[in-house]
Amino acid sequence: MSGHLGRGRRRSRNTGVVKLNITSMIDMFTLMVVFLIKNYSSQGQLVTPATGLVLPTSTVESIAKEALSIMVSSNTIMVENEIVIDPSQYESIMKQKDFLIDSLFNVLKRHCDEAKKSAELFKTEFSGKISIQGDVEIPYNILTRVMYTCGQAGFPTMNLVVYRQE
Repeated sequence: MSGHLGRGRRRSRNTGVVKLNITSMIDMFTLMVVFLIKNYSSQGQLVTPATGLVLPTSTVESIAKEALSIMVSSNTIMVENEIVIDPSQYESIMKQKDFLIDSLFNVLKRHCDEAKKSAELFKTEFSGKISIQGDVEIPYNILTRVMYTCGQAGFPTMNLVVYRQE
């Protein structure tokens, strides 16, 4: 009879309530998140082409890096999506003899000074990198003037943004 009571006690202990050990589940999810973050490709598209801009294609192998962005369309020049040269000024740039574009230089110089202060504050090195997005239809003399102005404003490392030809 004592054997029969023993079985009853064992059954009464198991009330049907199951407790989950959430610690191991959290550990598992943490490992999955770390794995996904580590394997996530940050080499995706860092540069978003401006609307209405058709970039040239190239067989370039290097990947775009983050940098100050200039967009040169057929009638405007923008720095970080801020219009610096509007269509009326654009025509005068094509006719000017000087290579330096004054209004663009002033904006770029301001960005350069801010970047240098930030690099000094965070104890990093100022890279002087700039990305130029130029429409396939822009005149050559506009592109050379923009590049000259970038160099004079303190951005000697220029990258032309293109689509990679596959």
